[in-house]
Amino acid sequence: MSAILNDEEFVAVEAAVKAGVAPQPVTAAFNELSALRAELKKLGEPESYYLKAMNCPHHHRIFAAEPHSYRDLPLRLAEYGTCYRYEQSGELFGLMRVRSLNMNDAHIYCTEEQFADEFRAVNDMYLKYFKIFGLEKYQMRFSTHAAEGLGKKYVNEPELWKKTEDMVRQVLIESGINYVEVANEAAFYGPKIDVQVWSAIGREFTIATNQVDFAVPAKFGLTYRDKDNSNKTPLCIHRAPLGTHERFIGFLIEHYAGNFPLWLAPEQVRVLTLNADDNLIAYAKDIAQQLRAAEVRVTSDLGPEPIKAKIADAESAKVHTMLVIGGRDVEAGNISVRLHGKGNVGAKPKAEVVADILAAIKERRA
Repeated sequence: MSAILNDEEFVAVEAAVKAGVAPQPVTAAFNELSALRAELKKLGEPESYYLKAMNCPHHHRIFAAEPHSYRDLPLRLAEYGTCYRYEQSGELFGLMRVRSLNMNDAHIYCTEEQFADEFRAVNDMYLKYFKIFGLEKYQMRFSTHAAEGLGKKYVNEPELWKKTEDMVRQVLIESGINYVEVANEAAFYGPKIDVQVWSAIGREFTIATNQVDFAVPAKFGLTYRDKDNSNKTPLCIHRAPLGTHERFIGFLIEHYAGNFPLWLAPEQVRVLTLNADDNLIAYAKDIAQQLRAAEVRVTSDLGPEPIKAKIADAESAKVHTMLVIGGRDVEAGNISVRLHGKGNVGAKPKAEVVADILAAIKERRA
């Protein structure tokens, strides 16, 4: 229609359609054309992006919102903050490289005397996480500045660089942490530690960071009143223990090859019945309800399909624990337990099986 109508004619047809005096075929064609024009207009519009500050200045402004004394420090601010990065479409890579990032970001404001304990506590927290997730191979990469980069790549404060790098190095040595020192890779505002880990198949990832900032707090005018009644600038520790959560989840999927431990598995338990007998289904539903009430991620497969097919489906989905219910189990008040990749581990009393599952999740067993 638009190919044979000039703008004035198009406006006239539009007016006739809106007035309800246009013939039905003309109205139908006009409505279809209007919908297409709206879609084309949408496709032709550029994407809109809005600036969002990183979490750092947000926390700095919170610190600056009210006066502080040395008694208030260390002051720790943390949030599950969302950040954005305009990665090119060809650079996007599953969960490993995304445009919208979520991280448990935190900033710790402290005095020089408090720094060692605070920095050590962050490193200790990382080591605790490694133990929880079963990450046995790790290394902390200590990045320092280079003198030739002062005033260019790095803040031009040579004395503060030396002081903070010595402090970080001393903490690492005293903690007995496996680390390597790398020159000329620091952040522009201070030395940092990148935490390198290796997945089960040997791939290296940067999983977290622990950074010292002696420059930006001063630029934001952050101060605290010290014991001698003078105003001093606090040191700031930037820490993100698991990096971006999208990337960390991608790492865990690769590290476990999808075979997550029970406490971490997306589908922790699946209840299977040998057939669709009403007694089996009622027994199975009761078990599933008990687990669900305890916040276990449980599903049920109660159909008439052969049990071998049900088990194969659960194995393919890498469900950690399968609870198989047959007539003998119902009679004895038992549950037959299967574990992914390990097969049948035997029948046990229902209460014992449920209690063991809850304990294994609570204790984060491997």
